[in-house]
Amino acid sequence: MAQSPSQQDDLLDTLLHSYSTASASGSVKGPGIGPEKKKEYGYKDFEAVLESTPIFMKETPKDGETNDVLEALRTLVFEGEGDEVATNFKNHGNELHLQRSYSEAVKAYTSGLDSNPKDLKLKITLLNNRAQSNLLLKNHKSVLRDVGTIIALYTTESLESDKPLIKAMYRVSNSLIALERWKEALDVITRAKKEIQDGKITGEDITLWDGLEDKVIKGQKRDEDRMKRIRKENVIKGLMERAINQRGLINVKTSNPPDNSPPVHFDPSEYQDGEDQWEESISIDTPLIFPVFLLYPQYGQSDFITSFQENTSFLDQLNVMFPQSPSEVEIPPAEWDEKKEYYVENLVIYVETSQKRLLKVGKELTLREIIRKAKRDQNEKDGVEKDGIVLKDGLMSFVVLPKGEVEKRWIEEFKKSRDGK
Repeated sequence: MAQSPSQQDDLLDTLLHSYSTASASGSVKGPGIGPEKKKEYGYKDFEAVLESTPIFMKETPKDGETNDVLEALRTLVFEGEGDEVATNFKNHGNELHLQRSYSEAVKAYTSGLDSNPKDLKLKITLLNNRAQSNLLLKNHKSVLRDVGTIIALYTTESLESDKPLIKAMYRVSNSLIALERWKEALDVITRAKKEIQDGKITGEDITLWDGLEDKVIKGQKRDEDRMKRIRKENVIKGLMERAINQRGLINVKTSNPPDNSPPVHFDPSEYQDGEDQWEESISIDTPLIFPVFLLYPQYGQSDFITSFQENTSFLDQLNVMFPQSPSEVEIPPAEWDEKKEYYVENLVIYVETSQKRLLKVGKELTLREIIRKAKRDQNEKDGVEKDGIVLKDGLMSFVVLPKGEVEKRWIEEFKKSRDGK
């Protein structure tokens, strides 16, 4: 807040006089009996007094703090009417802005506007300065309101374009960009650049506006890409649901799905994933890739196949996991296979359906063929319920056993558990 030299001198004289009066006497009479203990004053005390005044303050009081000297000065400085008071508030707001007290600056500029200045240029300056403080505070909607008022004043009062108008447009462009209102931002930027290029405004750096325009273009591109990505995800999600249903899988979702399990997805090598080709090349018949558990109940062990393409067979999977025969040395037996029974020729696979049917799986069949064979449509007339392999939280599970006694014993235990015997 600017003050005249005489005001500053009077205030400083008052402060120094108060300080010298308090420290000159060795004692000060009080309500008690006899002289009171002397109070010693030093430089720090003097510095504290000075720092409590606007001239010497290192920073403005924080929200909630009061300062009697400052409030008294405000009362003196802001006496007057209309343009005079508004100018004082504007100057005070500028000082607060320089001190980075943007919230307090907004209050000062608002008080200036509330003084109803008649000078349109002064009113525009107050609105512009308040918009700048709000921009720094990221109060973008407030910036839009103030700049909207500025543009309305230029329009209704038929004012010529000038630097204050361009400043306002620059500030509102930044707020519109922050709010991702790209179309409006580009409109303001285009209008401002035209004013500058037509020579109506001089001394403006056009590269600043080019930078804003570049931000808008990039923002629009990000939005377009995001919308395309969301649309693609939604289309593929719908196709996935239809594909799973068409194959006859029973899709079950629980409240506690496994962490970090890869999702069922269309095989990306089977369709064009380019920006324009994907929608034409993908359908519900595009091969799916499933995560699959292989369970070995005899030993309480399991394997997790993260990417089981449905057009491959269990034989394809088992051939890289187990030896072909007991004599093969290229692929060693599993560490947990105590009796060395788990080799490809000796293995059988079972799957349980949603309706508790137990199906033996042919190792040479593809996963898609197995899913299709397990599918059973509903027939209300015959009391037959829909059935198929369960896709639980996107996962399928199959049981792998060695032929013979282990297989027989497990089947018996499964049926007893299923039938409640």
